[in-house]
Amino acid sequence: MKGTVQLTDKRKIKIMASYVVLGATGQTGAVTVNALMGQATVRVAVRNESKGAAWKAQRAEVAIVEDFADVDALGRAFEGVLGAYVLNPPDYASDDLFAWTEQVISAIVEAARRTRLPRIVVLSSIGGHLPRGTGNILTAYRMEEKLKSLPSKVAIGFVRAAGFMENWRSLLPIKKQTGRLPSFYAPLDRAVPMISAIDIGQTRADMLIQTWQNTQVRELHGLHPLSPNDVAASFSKALERDVQAIILPEREWSSVLAQMGSSPATVRSYSEMICTFNAGTLVFEENGTNRIQGKITIDDVVHSWLSSNSLS
Repeated sequence: MKGTVQLTDKRKIKIMASYVVLGATGQTGAVTVNALMGQATVRVAVRNESKGAAWKAQRAEVAIVEDFADVDALGRAFEGVLGAYVLNPPDYASDDLFAWTEQVISAIVEAARRTRLPRIVVLSSIGGHLPRGTGNILTAYRMEEKLKSLPSKVAIGFVRAAGFMENWRSLLPIKKQTGRLPSFYAPLDRAVPMISAIDIGQTRADMLIQTWQNTQVRELHGLHPLSPNDVAASFSKALERDVQAIILPEREWSSVLAQMGSSPATVRSYSEMICTFNAGTLVFEENGTNRIQGKITIDDVVHSWLSSNSLS
């Protein structure tokens, strides 16, 4: 799909790509690109040439954005496209996660304004409408609010996703060694909304190629809410061995998160988020929003890991 953009001085420029995807090497960004290819020409924004090599081989355009807070680089990535998928790539090792987020959001908004970007699809989160008390998810709220400052003619779509099923993958080494599945979530039998990265990427791609006006919010649920016990049962089936979910005591959260590369500030923020989940107050808005239900199950996700030898 190629076309032209009418400029104010009546000149026309050729659109080399219809859509641009930031974070194209991430777990949801890659799905978005794959879903778009075949329907439209795609530009991927990556940090260096090596990260873009595989996409270039698939005939995608590659834009190098080494720093997501670089307005000029983002502007080059946004130039001439019909729409962009954007996100806030979290820097969990940062001493100030929120300061970094503000820099990235401000750069995205300024680049979109300079290039007159007509359509933006944004990865947000469950609880993205809440202005306080949500830990890391407060970055999603701030991103939504900042993007709303763009001119009203810009179509903005916020995709508020439930918790990622794929986040359980980081605990695989512990589970494989012990047959236990440590869980930040408690109690173990309480189900919370979870969604697959595949459904998130597909939803974003669908939204990019659709036409709408003003601001839309789509809240993305999985087929069913999942409890830690449900996830453990899925691992049990896949591995053909007993796997039990266990509550990870709050006193151990700091050391576990630090081992994952989180800074002390991020540990505090992440802990606040989990406490809000466990209190049952981190929820979807469900008022003036569109509910979207995914198709991928936790069994599908765990089976895909087994097929790729991730669980062997």
